Formats: sequence, C-alpha cells, structure tokens
Amino acid sequence: MTNYGSFGGNLFGNYAPRPKKKRNVSHALKLWAWENKTHKCYVCGRRVNKQSEAEFDHTRAYSKGGATDLTNVKISHRFCNRIKGDKSISRTHRILGIKSNKKKIVTRRKRRPSRKPLSFWGI
Repeated sequence: MTNYGSFGGNLFGNYAPRPKKKRNVSHALKLWAWENKTHKCYVCGRRVNKQSEAEFDHTRAYSKGGATDLTNVKISHRFCNRIKGDKSISRTHRILGIKSNKKKIVTRRKRRPSRKPLSFWGI
C-alpha cells in the first residue's frame, strides 16, 4: 500500500460520501404542479400555454440549498428559467427590467404647524 502522507494511508482520508439529495423534479411532481398550480410563469408573469413550454423551477436554487418539493417548485417558461439560473427572483427581475408589484411604504413627514407672524399688538 502506498503511503499518501497526512491522508492516513488513504488517498481520500476519512472522506465518507454524503447521500445525494434529489435534484430533478419527478414526473409525478410535474403533473401535480401543472394540474394544481396556476399556469403562470412566476418570473415574467405571463401565461404558460402548454406543458411542453413549461419548466419546473426551484424558487430557491438547488445549488443554494433549495429542496425539490412542492413548496419550492414553480412553473416558468423555459427562457425565463434559463435567464434566472441560480439567481434570486428579485435579481432576475432587475436583469429583465420587470418592476415588482410590491407597494413601497411611503412615510410622510409631519408638518409643523404654520407660524403666523404675531404683531406686537396682537392684531
């Protein structure tokens, strides 16, 4: 056996492979999402007409720790999904030039009561 130095006699050390998480969306999950969710692209907001045009995208990217389950899978156009990649939806909207529908909270300054100049005699 070859000695690999500080690896303890094993090329990979004490490496134990992690069980792989499921990345791809299953066919059953795709069918359920198509039947029960609105046929609206969650990236651009337009309607997805055919299931063949649709891709089932992870809302939170798989590479960023997103799970492959019903809460994290949304319907999107193939083009929109390719643009989004592993970016957040807000960053993708900025790239595509889509303004969000979120209402901005506008705080108004309190107006000071107007000061009328007082005359010396109070008239």
